[in-house]
Amino acid sequence: MKKIIVFTLFPLLSFCQLISYELIQTWSIDDVQDVYNFSSVPSYAGDVNYQVEGYKVSYYSTDHTGNQVVTTGAIYIPIDSKCSHPVISWQHGTIVSDFGAPSYQIDSGNFIGILAASHGYIVLMSDYLGLGDGEGNHNYCHSKTEALSVIDLISSSYDFFDLVGVDNNDQLFLMGYSQGGHATLATVKELEEVNNNFQITASCPMAGPYSMSDAQVEMLNVVYPNPGYFPYVIFSYQNVYENLYNDPSEIFKPGFENILDLYDGTFSMDYINEEIWSIAQNVYSLSPSQFTPLDMIKEDYYNDYLNDSTHPFKIALEDNDLINFIPQSPMRLIHCNGDDNVPFQNSVVAYESFYPYVSNELELLDGGNFNHSECALISIISAKLYFDTLANFCEDLNINSSELVNEHNVTLFNLLGQSVKVESKNNILFKIYDSGLVKKIIQVQ
Repeated sequence: MKKIIVFTLFPLLSFCQLISYELIQTWSIDDVQDVYNFSSVPSYAGDVNYQVEGYKVSYYSTDHTGNQVVTTGAIYIPIDSKCSHPVISWQHGTIVSDFGAPSYQIDSGNFIGILAASHGYIVLMSDYLGLGDGEGNHNYCHSKTEALSVIDLISSSYDFFDLVGVDNNDQLFLMGYSQGGHATLATVKELEEVNNNFQITASCPMAGPYSMSDAQVEMLNVVYPNPGYFPYVIFSYQNVYENLYNDPSEIFKPGFENILDLYDGTFSMDYINEEIWSIAQNVYSLSPSQFTPLDMIKEDYYNDYLNDSTHPFKIALEDNDLINFIPQSPMRLIHCNGDDNVPFQNSVVAYESFYPYVSNELELLDGGNFNHSECALISIISAKLYFDTLANFCEDLNINSSELVNEHNVTLFNLLGQSVKVESKNNILFKIYDSGLVKKIIQVQ
């Protein structure tokens, strides 16, 4: 693995969204293959066609008050290519520590960015507002600022492409898991209803809490693997709406009133979970196998929430639901019915809200009885394979004609086992493998 550092600082001009970029890591073909091996990613997830460079970038986005703030992220590009490439915008899942953000994980080998870029995509990863080296606090599951941070990175990337000499082909794919699923759907909504500067080729929101006020809030009263998620929402929505409480002790029971101090970007979610379980054990004699998020909340506050339709927390949750619009571009929702963090019902509600009204492709794929962690790799690979069927890859890939077949109305099976019917148009060649999965679809000029 060769590591090169380059830093370029741009004048802080209002018309320039991109502030700086820094080459953090370069991966050879052999390095990429090692990432496959170390990450336990199956070989059919994508071809290893290019060397890859990973960059840390900073750019301007807009916070919930409308002010410009510095935001950071990562960009992965294929190198030694003479062609233009499709873009994938990857939205990450829940992160509390700044050091867990994509811009801090480049040299540790973010497999999604590396593998997709080696295949032939440009991959964009926003840290979101307030994470990484970004200014301010992160507004967890706040749909507007999630979307703006993603869209502003897409916009900034065009300056970056010119500066590093990589071409994009104007295809834009959006995908994200967990909070990233919420951010992906928020971005689709923002791009299609407000900001139409970019056309979405297709999106894959995965395992996201799209129904914050209904399906997701049901998890308050069950034993939850990550009890730190709930205070994160409280911390963030108080930051945005400023009306959930005057003092945290109004919401949280004694012992938990200072838990919000841990959401300053210093601590990991694992650490916060352990702190919550420790308080539950020491103050309330509740073990992790007994404790629910509701055990943190004062009964009076919760009863007010249940009985008042204008309760500020209820309104904040409803404001961040993502089931009240109609997607205008192809979308594949992916989720596993055994999800123990984000109920599968979130995706069912989204699908049922969209389906009667959409004019483009809309699918809901159930990955099976896997929990939230187990479902992640299945979903991510399935999303990429779906994008591969739509992506216009360039012609400087190494193509072995003996491995290709030219068929019409081919029925294939994706990673989750659902049949996918693909029609050959013009000279599209399908590379078919014994597994029954599409590894690559290439438009041959």
